[in-house]
Amino acid sequence: MLRKRCNQCIVISGESGSGKTESTNLLLHHLTALSQKGSHGSGVERTILGAGPVLEAFGNAKTKHNNNSSRFGKFIQVNYKENGMVHGAVVQKYLLEKSRIVSQAKNERNYHVFYYLLAGADQTIKETLHLTKASDYFYLNQSKCYTLEGVDEAYEFSRLKQSLEMVGFSSSKQNRLYAVLSAVLQIGNVEFVKKSTYHADETVMVSNVAAVSTISKLLMVKEETLLSALTCKRTKAAKGETIIINFKLADAVATRDAMAKCLYGALFDWIVMQVNQALLTKQESRFHKGNYIGVLDIFGFEDFGDQNYFEQFCINFANEHLHHYFNQHVFKYEQEEYRREGIKWKSIDFHDNQNCLNLIEGRPQGLLCQLDDQCNFPGASNSTVLQKFVNYQKSNPLFEVPPCRQSAFVIKHYAGKVKYQIKDFREKNLDLMRPDIVSLLKSSYSVFVRELVGSDPLSIFRWQILKAFFKAYFVFSKLREQSKQKRG
Repeated sequence: MLRKRCNQCIVISGESGSGKTESTNLLLHHLTALSQKGSHGSGVERTILGAGPVLEAFGNAKTKHNNNSSRFGKFIQVNYKENGMVHGAVVQKYLLEKSRIVSQAKNERNYHVFYYLLAGADQTIKETLHLTKASDYFYLNQSKCYTLEGVDEAYEFSRLKQSLEMVGFSSSKQNRLYAVLSAVLQIGNVEFVKKSTYHADETVMVSNVAAVSTISKLLMVKEETLLSALTCKRTKAAKGETIIINFKLADAVATRDAMAKCLYGALFDWIVMQVNQALLTKQESRFHKGNYIGVLDIFGFEDFGDQNYFEQFCINFANEHLHHYFNQHVFKYEQEEYRREGIKWKSIDFHDNQNCLNLIEGRPQGLLCQLDDQCNFPGASNSTVLQKFVNYQKSNPLFEVPPCRQSAFVIKHYAGKVKYQIKDFREKNLDLMRPDIVSLLKSSYSVFVRELVGSDPLSIFRWQILKAFFKAYFVFSKLREQSKQKRG
């Protein structure tokens, strides 16, 4: 970077559990240590290093194959002055696995921070925030996996608090953050029962109003408004009339879980924003004139046997794209350039996975296009989604249907075959927040809660995915162009 005065990018890829996150942390330690050149540093290095444990606590979890698996992607841009001193940094996150907040498979856990908080918070915080033990919460007790071997959760909580302080989170900010975490857990404990014993009436009401009362106190919203938002929705009819539709059990549970996912996702976005503000403020990085080194820590390719769902589909799709990008720029484009320049070169054969990308995202018959179309049909279901997949792709050699009419399909990825269960594909692809819940949170007496949901969560989510991808794409393309100019 200093020799060529050119931005650099490091991409860390590999299977789940291969050590990508640990490699990222080691790289950041190395890059910040090199910049200090025997000086005491400016403090921004300490902030950069403190951001790692914070993001891991809120974005990492135990999976079947990995006790500390990153369930989000991140791009860390470390800015340098012209003399090589660190001048600040920017963190971009994308694709947080929000479904993990409300459900986990056997031998898996929710995000680390919940267990750290319950094990390490002092008695005063526990009483104030109505915290008990992990087994008391539905969002934590589904898999019956509460601890990690060799991990002291109470110690990790104290380490998390230190890291939060390093990146500028005051005690009051931390307490507000913990209150939202407690609210998310309490939301999962809301239970519903049928209003009437009459068989035809399937509408529901909340059976444990005490949980709703606790949530209303933590989020500082009106209890009756929260009860209403969880059990019914309001729609506008002709002539401006408002129609109230009572939820059935499936709708009520979906609304409850969507609220929890929205809150946690917004909280994670807020944490990243706070980290970036600390990094920018300390060194006025917005006026940065030097170069930067970017570190892209992307998801690892995942295959959990018969337990691959929509999340693994998205993760493996992202890896498929990255693999294709490497193939194009490292093999195809470079070798074409060598041939044009008349360089003696023994061609390297490589597997072009463009057909797999076409299967997933091609228009109009790709799997994602068919899934989006099915999400627009009110009467559609996951079964009709699978049927559409089969109808359009049954002749594709990269697509298979398992025997015995399983509710699943198989894709032949560059890394091997993966079988995906169609369960919840449609619901997770929608992942929309109910307008009544958004209005409820925006009516909170807490400025902090209103700030969390001040923007459209879905728009933020999609924009961050695009930003992170094009950031890496821009860096790689620029490096390749400079390499071509140098050879010319």
